Amino acid sequence: MKIQKLFAAVSAAAVLLSCGMLFPQMPADAAETVAFSGIQGLPFDGDPFKGVDVSSVAALEDSGVRFYDAAGKEQDIFVTLADAGVNTVRIRIWNNPTVSGSGATYGGGANDVRQAVRIAERCAAAGLKLLLDFHYSDFWADPAKQRAPKAWEHFSTAQKAEAIAKFTADTLKTIRATGAEIAMVQIGNETTTGMCGVHLADGNWSEEKWRELASLWNAGAGAVRGFDRNILIALHFTNPEKSSNMAYIAKMLAQTQVDYDVFATSYYPYWHGTLQNLTQVLSNIATTYHKKVLVAETSWAYNYENTDFGGNTISEASQLGDYVSYPVSTAGQTAFLTDLFRAVSAVPGGAGIGVFYWEPAWLGISGDYQTVSRLWNTYGAGWATDAALEFDPDAKYAGGSSVENQALFDKYGRPLDSLYVFRNIHGADSDRDPHKDKNLIGNPGFERDGGWAPQPDGWKLHGTADGHFDVRAEDAHGGGYALHWYSEEPFSGSTAATQITVAESGRYRAAVTLQADESTEYEITLSTGDRKETVSGKGSGWANWQTPAVEMDLAAGETVSLTVSVSGGAGAFGSVDDCEIILTETPAVSDTTAVPVTTTTVTETTATEAEAVTVTIWGDADCSGETDVSDAVLIARYAAEDGEAVISAQGKANGDVNGDHRLDSDDCTDILRHIAKLI
Repeated sequence: MKIQKLFAAVSAAAVLLSCGMLFPQMPADAAETVAFSGIQGLPFDGDPFKGVDVSSVAALEDSGVRFYDAAGKEQDIFVTLADAGVNTVRIRIWNNPTVSGSGATYGGGANDVRQAVRIAERCAAAGLKLLLDFHYSDFWADPAKQRAPKAWEHFSTAQKAEAIAKFTADTLKTIRATGAEIAMVQIGNETTTGMCGVHLADGNWSEEKWRELASLWNAGAGAVRGFDRNILIALHFTNPEKSSNMAYIAKMLAQTQVDYDVFATSYYPYWHGTLQNLTQVLSNIATTYHKKVLVAETSWAYNYENTDFGGNTISEASQLGDYVSYPVSTAGQTAFLTDLFRAVSAVPGGAGIGVFYWEPAWLGISGDYQTVSRLWNTYGAGWATDAALEFDPDAKYAGGSSVENQALFDKYGRPLDSLYVFRNIHGADSDRDPHKDKNLIGNPGFERDGGWAPQPDGWKLHGTADGHFDVRAEDAHGGGYALHWYSEEPFSGSTAATQITVAESGRYRAAVTLQADESTEYEITLSTGDRKETVSGKGSGWANWQTPAVEMDLAAGETVSLTVSVSGGAGAFGSVDDCEIILTETPAVSDTTAVPVTTTTVTETTATEAEAVTVTIWGDADCSGETDVSDAVLIARYAAEDGEAVISAQGKANGDVNGDHRLDSDDCTDILRHIAKLI
């Protein structure tokens, strides 16, 4: 399928060229790139999950909604998503979202197993992997609603566990038959308060009630492990702005021995705190419990327009919340989504594994109210139908799409520029700069001194606490030592500072790992000359580790200082460990596509050797001496891993026209546009 897609793109372009037609302008990529490093165990060659949840799309298309490519030509939305850089589709699965007897749909995309199969088949054809989101309910499951399916409502917890295991195993078998690759399974949806009719509040959040809930999670996890141990298991929660709640949930999962791989959270910037807090919360969970972490749902509005008869979640500026500030525009969506990926990538150790955008294609249905209402109730493309009242009494207040103004497609089904953010999210390439991700701090964990030290090697300490502010074998995060403090009296401005000089230009990230009592306030500063970047926050309790980080662009030869400053109240304590300054991005290679040129490089040899001359011809992948459509076809075959498509080292240098050190469809497009005299 990968080969077919690449050849389809190249063939279509070649036809346009032969007809003397010009290419349409492709959407502009987002200006910023986010690189994830250290990711392991994912099926994307080092890339993170770049996902979307488009569970409502089949019901929308049944209702007459159509989707188009960037040039305005109707196209399978899953092909459009893959072309935009998406690699995984999340599908919600309800047990039986229909009225008993009549079969009338509850709406919300009508997402039973049959609907999931329809979506999975198209994902398989487009080369997209799957995250299956089991709600273990007949309709929406979230912190306020965790009702068991109708058929299981009177089951005991043990019977529910048995039913969950069977339903999960049977569904996985059915979905795999479509040919789609299941990369991850989510056991429950936003299960912050319970799942499948087991509510923690009913037991006053006791450990006994937690163990009852854990038996349900483990039943689902056991079914996944038994089906395919390569599939990641995710648990999904919400409200990361309540950092202590998230830490509590993670602790109870460990205490009740729940089997899972990924701690996932919803993050809607209107309600769920700052991105800095998100990184800290996820970092704490990842480092404390050795779990991968993920944002399973997010979105941002690009306008305030309501295009159907259902109300919108965000309809005016007053609903944007107090945590973040982005324009309500496609540019705002682009900036937010880029920053969110960056916040997840900042989780240390490669534990942050990606982001899923929620319902970027849930558009309104056009027409008069009677027509639209009939389509909602027939195909279930709205939030809820009249039939849903059987299961959810609140369904009478819902209808239509409440998020069409947060979509990544316009109201006509055409992709917005913000959809193409996913193209600019990637993992560490095999040919990455060897200096990247290397910690430049000589004594990052305060181990070099081998014991207690008031002035550790490479650092300057200034202590104001009346107790101590020094290196000792106490509360270390890694190794045997950490910078530790304690004060019986309030104190202010104890600092630890270190300096390095960078060898090459680029973007550098500085981070420290710390834990402290809740009265401690910290400030992490990276500074050089009159420039500085600062992040601040508060401790969240003993052993609740945080990893605040800052980034700065530096030129080769610049000296930069990393300063950690802490202040606290009476009885304040804490420790800092595992500090780092790393190069994360080098300056982009100059854009060779703007002015294609031919250059000649002469390599010096010894007197006894013949002089070697290497000629670089822009776009000439087959080294024929000229650039034409055959070069684009060869690159397409090579990128699709066609074993018979062999490109020499010089051909690779010629064919890498955009200078990103990869041969892919972007190089094909640039070559063909050059031939068409568009660049």
